[in-house]
Amino acid sequence: MTILAARANGKFVIDGVYNNFRHGDGLYQECMQGKTWGMDGKTLIHPNQVKTANEVFAPSEEEVEHARRLIACWDEAKSSSEGAFTGVAVLDGIMVEELHVKSARLLLARAEKIAQMKTG
Repeated sequence: MTILAARANGKFVIDGVYNNFRHGDGLYQECMQGKTWGMDGKTLIHPNQVKTANEVFAPSEEEVEHARRLIACWDEAKSSSEGAFTGVAVLDGIMVEELHVKSARLLLARAEKIAQMKTG
């Protein structure tokens, strides 16, 4: 319910601390679990944990490309509807609604921030 409430209010959900900062595999597993559950990131207590968390929670190239396609599909559906847009588009046989577009835009914004951090 926490994740649903956060999403409904435009908030991020950050997973709790993994205390064993010397156990990289355990941190990786917890990060993957958190991402699977819908978390946006992880609270970290040691610099050794940053790389793993960033790698797990950063959007993949596939996720970025899908987000771009989803937004383009949505924009095309809106612009070609001649005022009769129903609020639904279809991408690869799957319905797309505004909530999906909002999530895609957030994902792209996060990917852009990460790219900026990497380039300085």
